[in-house]
Amino acid sequence: MRFTPSPSVLPIHSLTSRLALSALAAAAVLALSACGGGGGSAASGGGTTGAGSTTYSGAVSGLGSIVVNGARFSTSGASVIESETEGSYKRAFALGTTVSVTGSIDDSATSGSATSITVHGGVRGAVSAVVFDTNSTVTGTLTVAGQTLKVDANTVFEINGATQTLAGLQTLVGAGTVFVEVYAVGDATSGFLATRVEQKASIAEGYAVVGKVVSGSLNTTNKTFNLLLRNGTTVSVDYANAALRPANVTLTEGTAVRVVSTTNPATLGNSSTLTATKLIVKRDRAITGRAKVRGAIATLNGSTLTVNDVTVDVSQAKFDDGLTLANLAVGTVVKVEGTFANGVLVAREVESDGREYAAAGGVKLYGIVSAASPDTPSTFSVQGLTITVPNGKTRPTIGRYVEVVAQQVNGVLTLVKAENEDNRASRSFEVYGTTPCAAGSSDLMGTFTLTLRNGTSTAVDGRNASISLEDGVSMTSGLANAQCLVEVKGAVSSNTITATRIEVKARTAPAAN
Repeated sequence: MRFTPSPSVLPIHSLTSRLALSALAAAAVLALSACGGGGGSAASGGGTTGAGSTTYSGAVSGLGSIVVNGARFSTSGASVIESETEGSYKRAFALGTTVSVTGSIDDSATSGSATSITVHGGVRGAVSAVVFDTNSTVTGTLTVAGQTLKVDANTVFEINGATQTLAGLQTLVGAGTVFVEVYAVGDATSGFLATRVEQKASIAEGYAVVGKVVSGSLNTTNKTFNLLLRNGTTVSVDYANAALRPANVTLTEGTAVRVVSTTNPATLGNSSTLTATKLIVKRDRAITGRAKVRGAIATLNGSTLTVNDVTVDVSQAKFDDGLTLANLAVGTVVKVEGTFANGVLVAREVESDGREYAAAGGVKLYGIVSAASPDTPSTFSVQGLTITVPNGKTRPTIGRYVEVVAQQVNGVLTLVKAENEDNRASRSFEVYGTTPCAAGSSDLMGTFTLTLRNGTSTAVDGRNASISLEDGVSMTSGLANAQCLVEVKGAVSSNTITATRIEVKARTAPAAN
């Protein structure tokens, strides 16, 4: 439910219950203490959409909203679900994270509004090998949980909470065990392309591998199927006692899955059994309506392709960026835009994966400049990410709204273009950060400091913002040293974000001694 200055109750988003308060009403604060946090349950993960909706499935390539497959989606008010737990995703979006975004999009297919977002996990385990391509210190492969994944210049590394490179990861692996989760497109048949490599302190959640149910191997009575783990190694997955995600999903042959297990898959040989504790189905096959899917081509048969686990009809498609049907190959990573009909994605356009990461830049950031340094090289921060300014480019002014295009070069975001004309100052954007909230929601109802992921900060004016709580979040006052993870939507005015909506994603406090 939502509280407003008048005691009327407004509808909440159908996928995630939230308790909302008006920042103007002191009476609502008292009501919050009486009612506690929002109830309800999170939506099941996956990409299923309703009539008239659009789903974009790919990796996050921009922030301030999120950018997926070249389109910018507003995320405020959207239900954000973690596919492994089916619970609310209580983290900030990060570059390279793989997601399915469902919502609406404009006719130009460049801007939309998300109603639901599912975050898909990746391959998880210890890094057992790092191999560089010939004459390269940037590209190569890494092996995690027995699966080998390709790394290119656009793969994002976050190790020990900081930006890293493949070379830096190799050094750490040489010094000891490094656990990571690797977000990726593809599978062992088509080849994996890593989009994000994120260090984990441990893997208490279990090891995780990604693949497809091998055709002809599914036994729904014994609850087993085969999965190609790596070239020459196919394992039998036993999911008899596994938790299915989404719950009660129907498993079919050829479906893309993620298998979580307490057994290290790297230790398994051909025909070994991998006992699953969780089985997560991605469900791109369940999408209906308009869609744009990024993935690796797994099979080619005339004008019919399989991208990830989706059957794609390209007989009427326009091919861009020098692509033709004749030069496609298994393993080629593409973006396919079209409409689902009877379970088949009828393509209107097939794009090269390189379009988004060409010389014009690939990473798009929208927001307030939270820090700037005149040092050599000059840098500035937007969305908690540090951007290096090359010679000949002008560094944006701190406290201004800016729209940035950047290119990742050996782990460093380098400015390609920054636009911050006055007529852009009123444009709305979203940003994640943390802020003290010991007193509860009242701490968000004035001007407060928002700390971003790289430690920079910006001021937020929450006086006229609506405030909503994610499922399970309580804002009872008097929680000493409490910190809130919030998503703020607003626009820049006088070096401050004037918020229209604040969503509290999580509230934590240090454990008592």
